[in-house]
Amino acid sequence: RNKNKMARKIKNKKVRKRKEKPEGIGGWLILPIIGLFISVPILLYDLLSVNAIYEFNFYIGLLSFLDIILLILVVIALFSIFSKKKSAPKIMISFYTANIMIQLVIAFLIEDFSGIITPIIGGAIWIPYFIVSKRVKNTFVK
Repeated sequence: RNKNKMARKIKNKKVRKRKEKPEGIGGWLILPIIGLFISVPILLYDLLSVNAIYEFNFYIGLLSFLDIILLILVVIALFSIFSKKKSAPKIMISFYTANIMIQLVIAFLIEDFSGIITPIIGGAIWIPYFIVSKRVKNTFVK
């Protein structure tokens, strides 16, 4: 009887310990991943439509170049997340920072600042998340 009680106590402690240690791709971590997946067709559409609609000039070339940079960052971020690379949080922080900076450049080029609000809000939410989240620290360890 005492052995069974001891075994149950040890098992319960292990179960509690596992619950205290969130890890894996789940929880709030799903939301930025969904955002990355949504970014791919949006960036591709921007890239293809700008070049199809407007005559090519310096500004169109610059906008296309910036979209390509963001698309490359998205692909690298997705790869690092699903590979559970230790560098994934830094890559995500770099992505959000680059997105804000690139959207600012685009806003100045097209003289429309309405598109900068979403990246700033996203960065304000997800950069701190990737810095302090226990799930992030426990998931990206390779």
